[in-house]
Amino acid sequence: MKKYISLERTGFATGLLITLTLIAYFFIMKALNLAQVVELRFFNFVFIAAGICYGINNLKHKLHEQEFYLKGLAQGMIITAVTVTSFALFMSIYLSYFDSALMNDISHRVPYTGSIDGMIIFVSIFMEGMASGAIITFSAMQYFKSEGRINTRHGLE
Repeated sequence: MKKYISLERTGFATGLLITLTLIAYFFIMKALNLAQVVELRFFNFVFIAAGICYGINNLKHKLHEQEFYLKGLAQGMIITAVTVTSFALFMSIYLSYFDSALMNDISHRVPYTGSIDGMIIFVSIFMEGMASGAIITFSAMQYFKSEGRINTRHGLE
């Protein structure tokens, strides 16, 4: 009997693991007094990319299907949605209720004329994260769709 692989369950678990990694990274940056250095957000992209690649690779080895492109895309987008939504929610709550000094620092650094609140933080992180996650997922699937296939002209790809 073939075991059913749930994209949602594995995507949710992987997404929460990435979220915990992002939160830990944020608190390490905070402890080192680097939370206001916006350029270090690049590592959020790296953590999300590593998690999405891990999740898609894990799915590919569990499914043992040659053509799993759409399932891999779905897996990457589920991981992205869970990660980005939960991290954006955490950051908006944290900045709104627990660290008003960092919220004020962000307000002064960002070229936005209105007041920045938790909802603006949530939407900003969500939009940036979903765009990054979609790009990462589509890029990763270009690799995973051809990994291990036989190319008749050049041998293994």
